[in-house]
Amino acid sequence: MRKLFALLSLLVLASMILSACGGGAPATQPPVPGTDEPAVTDEPAATDEPAPSGFTSKDPTTFVSVQIGEPETLDPALAYETAGAEVIQNVYETLIFYDGEATDKFVPMLAESWELSDDGLVYTFQIREGVKFHDGADMTPSDVAYSYQRGLLYGGYSGPQWLLAEPFFGVGVDDISLLVDDTGALADDPAALGGADAEALKAACEKVTAAIVADDAAGTVTMTLAQPWGPFLPTIAQTWGSVMDQDWTVANGGWDGSCDTWQNFYAVPSESDPLTTIMNGTGPFMFDHWTQGEEVVLVRNDNYWREPAKLERVVIKSVEEWGTRFTMLQAGDADYVDVPAENRSQVDEMVGERCEFDLATNTYKECEVVDESLPMRLYIGRPQLISQDLFFTFNVAETSNYVGSGQLDGNGIPLDFFSDIHVRKGFAYSFDWDVYISDVFEGEAVQQPVLARAGMPGYQADAPVYTFDLDKATEEFKLADVDHDGIPAGDDPEGDVWTVGFRLQALYNQGNTSRQVISEIIAANLATINELFAVETVGLPWPTFLRTLRASEAPYFTSGWLEDIHDPHNWYQPYMVGTYAARQALPDELMEQFRDILNRGVSATDPAERQAIYEEANALYYEQVPTVLLATATSHQFYPRYVKGIILNPIFPNEYYYTFYEE
Repeated sequence: MRKLFALLSLLVLASMILSACGGGAPATQPPVPGTDEPAVTDEPAATDEPAPSGFTSKDPTTFVSVQIGEPETLDPALAYETAGAEVIQNVYETLIFYDGEATDKFVPMLAESWELSDDGLVYTFQIREGVKFHDGADMTPSDVAYSYQRGLLYGGYSGPQWLLAEPFFGVGVDDISLLVDDTGALADDPAALGGADAEALKAACEKVTAAIVADDAAGTVTMTLAQPWGPFLPTIAQTWGSVMDQDWTVANGGWDGSCDTWQNFYAVPSESDPLTTIMNGTGPFMFDHWTQGEEVVLVRNDNYWREPAKLERVVIKSVEEWGTRFTMLQAGDADYVDVPAENRSQVDEMVGERCEFDLATNTYKECEVVDESLPMRLYIGRPQLISQDLFFTFNVAETSNYVGSGQLDGNGIPLDFFSDIHVRKGFAYSFDWDVYISDVFEGEAVQQPVLARAGMPGYQADAPVYTFDLDKATEEFKLADVDHDGIPAGDDPEGDVWTVGFRLQALYNQGNTSRQVISEIIAANLATINELFAVETVGLPWPTFLRTLRASEAPYFTSGWLEDIHDPHNWYQPYMVGTYAARQALPDELMEQFRDILNRGVSATDPAERQAIYEEANALYYEQVPTVLLATATSHQFYPRYVKGIILNPIFPNEYYYTFYEE
C-alpha cells in the first residue's frame, strides 16, 4: 500500500499492526492465459471467535481507535496509504471483497457475479441491484464504469492507479500519460500533459472508456484487458476499485466524464482535490466528519444493503504521543491504540489471552487464556506482508530544506549526493541489523534478503546482503567521488566527502519511533566512522512527510510498503520503477534496466522462469543499492478481550469494522 506506501502506522511493524500481517497463502499466479482464477465463495469467513472474557467496553456501540497519523486523502482514486485506505474500506465498497483472512479468495460485493472470457481478456460483471449510496441515490453500472475510468485518468505515480493501468494498457504501461506520449516525458506533469496534442489526449481517454463499458439495461459492466492478468481480481478488491456516485462526484468538482476535460484532473495533488475531505459511498458506515489533526468519525449506515453493522460509531483519533495513547488504553477510553514495538512490553503485561499463529494451517490457533484477570488479547507470530526500508534520493529537489547548505562544504550535501554508489554503500554498511532487530522488535524479525516475500517467485534466502561493517563503510566512503573530479575521496588533495564531511537531515513521520531509531542507528555509526559525518533526525506530521517524499525533497528516508496483491510484481515494480523509484528520482538509465527485467518477470508463464528473472533483479538491486532492505517481522498485535468479530486479513490496510462488536 501499498505501495501503499503504507501509513502503515509503520512503527508497529513488529507490534500491533492494525492488520495482522501474514504469509503462507499461495502467491497469485502471473498474468498468463489459462491462469486459474482466485477462489470465490459466497460468504466471508471470519476469524475464530475467542470465548467470552468477562471484560466489557465502556461503550459497546462505539469503537475508538487511536493511531499515530491521519489520512492524506479520502478519495479512492488517489489514496495510497493505509490511514486513508482504512476509512475508504469502511465507507466505500468494491465489486468483490476478500473472504475473511484469505488473500486469494473472494466474495461478491457490489458485483453479484462475473464471468471471464476463454481468452482471459474480458471480464463481465453483473452489478447488484437495489444498492443505494449514502445520499439515497441508486448505484448503477454507469457509476461503476465511471469510477474505474476516473481513477485511470487521474493517474500519476503518487497514487495506486498503476495497478490498474498495466492490466488495461499493457505490461510497463503504468500511467495514463504513456498513452499520450510513450517516452514518459509527461508523467506526473499536469501542465505538460495539459499542453499535449488535443487529439492524442482525446484518444487516450477514449481508449479508457472503450475498455470499461457499462450497460445499465443489462445491469453489467464489461472490462477488456490488454492481456490476461492473473492478479486482476485481487487488484480490484482493494480500495482504488471503490465505486463512487458519478452525479455526486461531478457535482462536487470531480471529472465531468468528458474526454475533452480529463487532462485537467490528471495527477491532481490531494490537497487540491475537492473529494479529499468528503465521502459518499455504499458501505456499512457513513462519513460523519474529519477534523484534521484530531479525528475521523464514521456512523452506521442503517439503510445498508446487507444487515447493518453491529457498531453504531467508529472514531479514529490521531494521537502521536505514546504515553497519551497508553493512558487511554489503560482507562478504557480507547479500544485500540498503535503500540510502538519498543513499548509493547508495557501492553504485554496486560495480556490475559494469547492467540498464536499456526504456519501449517495459515491461521491463528484457538486462543488460550493465560491470566483470567488481565484485559488484553495478543495475536502473535504471523509473518507480515509489510516492510519498512531505507531509501536514498539520487537527486534531491532544489526546493528541499533538508540538505543544509546544499554544497559539499561540511555544512550540507550536494543535491546529487546519493547518486554516488559508494556513498550509498557506505550508508548500507553503517546500519546495524542486530541492534535494530533486538531493540525495536525484541528479536521477532529477520533481515529481509530481497524484495520478494518468502514463497513468492524471486525469493532467495541465501542472496547476498549488506551487513554491519564499519571497516567496509569506511572503505566505501573513501572511494566516493562526490565532487566528480575523478579522484577517490580518500586520495583527493583538494578535499572530498571523507575530508570535508557532510550534514543532512533524515526524515521520519512523527510518532513513528521505530523509523526514528533507524536513522539514529545510522547517525551514531556514521559519527563513529568520521566525526565530520552528521545526520540529524527530523520528525514531520504524516501528511507533510508524504508530500515531502513525493516531491523528492528528503535526502534519505525510511518508509513502508504493505503489499496490494500477493505477487512479486507488487514488490519489485514500486521499488524499482514505480512509487518509490519516482520519489527517489532514480536515473532513467537504471530504471530502464529494472523495467526490462520486470516486464519479462510479470509476463513469464513458468514459475522457474520467473524465479530466474527476479533473481536477476535481485542481483542488480543489491549491486546498485538504491534502498537498504531492513527486516521482516511477525505480528504482535493487541486488542481488548471484549472486542469480537475481528477479521485478521494481512492485506487489509487497517481494520474492516463491519464485523466488529463489543461485549
